Amino acid sequence: MSRHDAETLLRDTFLSHEAEADGGAADLTGAVRARVARRRRRARVAGIGAAAVAVLVAAGVVPALTGDRPARPPAVDVAAEDRAATAGWRWESSLGAEIQVPAHWTVNDSGCRMTGAPTVVRGGGPAPSCWTAEPVHKELAFLGERPNAVPPPQRPGGEPVAVTLAERAVEVGGVPAVRAEGRLPDGRYAGTVTVSARQVAVSVRTRDEATTRRILDSLRLVETDHAGCATRPLAVAPAPLSEQSSSGRPTTRTAEDQRRTPFVPSVPSSISVCSYGSLTRHGERRGRLEASARLTGAEAVALAAALNAARPGGNPVPAGVACVRPDPYGYEALLLVRDRGDETRVRVNWNGCTRGLDNGASRTRLTMSLLAEIMGPVKTGYSLSHELPR
Repeated sequence: MSRHDAETLLRDTFLSHEAEADGGAADLTGAVRARVARRRRRARVAGIGAAAVAVLVAAGVVPALTGDRPARPPAVDVAAEDRAATAGWRWESSLGAEIQVPAHWTVNDSGCRMTGAPTVVRGGGPAPSCWTAEPVHKELAFLGERPNAVPPPQRPGGEPVAVTLAERAVEVGGVPAVRAEGRLPDGRYAGTVTVSARQVAVSVRTRDEATTRRILDSLRLVETDHAGCATRPLAVAPAPLSEQSSSGRPTTRTAEDQRRTPFVPSVPSSISVCSYGSLTRHGERRGRLEASARLTGAEAVALAAALNAARPGGNPVPAGVACVRPDPYGYEALLLVRDRGDETRVRVNWNGCTRGLDNGASRTRLTMSLLAEIMGPVKTGYSLSHELPR
């Protein structure tokens, strides 16, 4: 591109966007001409041509680039921008934080019987208890309450080698944090970001410095994650207890009712599975989102069909458990079933008194196979205090 062509392209580009900037064409084109003049003195003609193309792509934010008054916020599809910016990568969330990882990475392939495949580890839930050494070439990213310890490498003779990563103070979304980075004796590039005020940390170990840095850079704090799941459980009113007798038999909703009105929309646009974890050993709920997944297309339709095929009435109340006033926050997973702009929230419980599925108007029965189908996409373990039917 000649110098004359580059200048023409710049001028035409800015004039076509002058109405979008405060102050009109005079301020905008003047600032840009001054900037181009400075650049011309230190750039070749080919470099000016490349700069013209780059500015064309970013023409909507020229005032910010040139130091003038900021442009009015454009009307953009944030979700579309998010998808476009993460081609080949995907979001994973837990505990009110999200990170991007390569799209081909597995989930929760760590600990007992881990393989050498790259993986992200978050919200694993109960897992088998055994020890498997972490392969020295394995790539991992952890989202947890605290940094994941680097496995101590061994010198010949069995002596552990101390691993220290250089730390510095940073901020994540305006919240103070500590970031540490360095290279491990096994050759991998490691890093952590710890946000103590939010009780969350990301730890990364990969074979490529740029990959480790990109994952650490992607950390963001959220109240609602990419799947639409809230960090803290929402208050979701349960169906009236009269919906189910103490024996577990339906009292107001029959199989005929179920055929007339599906439990959830039959062809949803998406279903998000929000897992908040089982009861703790002290009988309390963990209180934060552990993991999430969003199903679309055939996967969402298949899960909706399984939910609609469930036996109406909910599960029997376990012996010795009293159900007086169900807790609106008291569920272990929440399904967000979306259809034509509407959203049906389905509480899922496999422990406690109100076991089963609950859409706020009626209940259906939860089985082991249905629970596996619901929780399969989030790839987390779960524990049962009372047996469920198969």
